[in-house]
Formats: sequence, C-alpha cells, structure tokens
Amino acid sequence: MSMSLGSLAFRLSLVGVLAGIAGGCAHSRAPDASLAEQIIQEPHGGQHALQLLKEGNERFLAGQAESPATDPETIRIAAVDGQKPFVSVLTCADSRVPVERVFDRGFGEIFVIRVAGNVTAQHETGSVEFSLAALKAPLLVVMGHTKCGAVKAAIAGQNVTPNIDSFLASIQPAVQKVRAAQPNLSPEQFEEAVTQENVRQTLRELYATSPLIREKVSSGAVEVALAEIDISTGKVTWLDNVPKP
Repeated sequence: MSMSLGSLAFRLSLVGVLAGIAGGCAHSRAPDASLAEQIIQEPHGGQHALQLLKEGNERFLAGQAESPATDPETIRIAAVDGQKPFVSVLTCADSRVPVERVFDRGFGEIFVIRVAGNVTAQHETGSVEFSLAALKAPLLVVMGHTKCGAVKAAIAGQNVTPNIDSFLASIQPAVQKVRAAQPNLSPEQFEEAVTQENVRQTLRELYATSPLIREKVSSGAVEVALAEIDISTGKVTWLDNVPKP
C-alpha cells in the first residue's frame, strides 16, 4: 500500500512524541545534583545557597512557587547518583513547618534534621556533621518557629515524661537567659524572645560539642544562618546576632 510523504512524516513525528513520553521528557531545569555540585564548587557557595532559600520563600509567599526539582525524573537521578543537598537545616519536628515547601525547593536539595524544639543532642549533631563533611553542604541553617509547643512547655517548667523532659531541658538555658535579661516582657514577647534565643542556643551547642562544625564554620567552608518561620503565614525571618565558633 502506498503512503504519501506527508503521511509518513506525520507518523514518524507521532512515534517520536510517544517515544519521548515513554522515555521521560527533557527538563529545562538542572537536576538537583548538578545544581548542588555547582554551588559546592563556588568560592562562596553558602551565600548562593542562602540566596536560593530567600528567593524560594518569596515565591512561596507570593503564591508563585515554581516547585523546582520535584518531577519523577529528578528523584530518580538523586536515587541513582546520590544525594547532593546544598543546605543542611536543623529545625523543629512540628508538622506546620514544611521546609522544602516554604523554601520552594525539591528532591535532594535540602538535608533536614527535625526534632521537637529544634534542639540538638548527639544524634542531631552527628546528622549535621554528616551533611557538612560527607555531603559537603556549604550552608547550615538552624530554624525555629512561632507558637512552638516545646518552647511553651519549657517556659511553663512542668515535667511531662522523661523523654520529653530531655529536650525541654535543652531549651531551659534560653528561658533563663531571656528571663534574666528582659524581665518586663509580656507573655507573648517573652515567648518570641525565647524562641529566637533557643535558635542561637542550639547553634552554640553545635559549636560546643562538634570540633568538625567549628572548623567548617571558622574556615569559611560553611556559612551559617539562623531563622524563624511564622507558621501562620510561612514567612521566614532571618535572625541577626548569629553566634561565632
């Protein structure tokens, strides 16, 4: 049976489209690993990483999230090639703190350590060390959040269970420091001040218990940033007075 050149061209075009669908479409956005490798190799990669987080939060707040690196092909690449996150975030386990969403980032880009009260002990510190040494993340972020139940419980000073009390005890230095320095704050102001001081206290604890983290930050290999997220809006505020090693 004869076939016109036009019909043949159409069929070949259709086959090409179907093959593209079956094999996975090309992506204009660079895979996670490529982006992280680029940032890790930059002289000031941590600053670049921080800028990506700030821009991502701005898009999230504006309702213009791009959801980069969230397609099936990207997660497959990360699974095959290994994870290469460009930032390590130690934050609270609270379900209202969806880290990747509020920063508008995707698979394999953020190494997240979550624990109630965003405190740190041996397991959390070791996880941070792994992200900075083995994965070479150039940015470390410690992030608290508004209306934190752990902070409220620490301020109340009541015993709960031995396991819960163990992480509430880690927040107590922040409670005591704020109470001594600012005794006239309203309850709401006091909770906010403790929340932010607790973030700084966690960073100081990381320095105190980890020579590796101290060296990475002191040498400039790793940038450090402190943050607080408002769970009512998703807005991330970047804190000042960041402790030095």
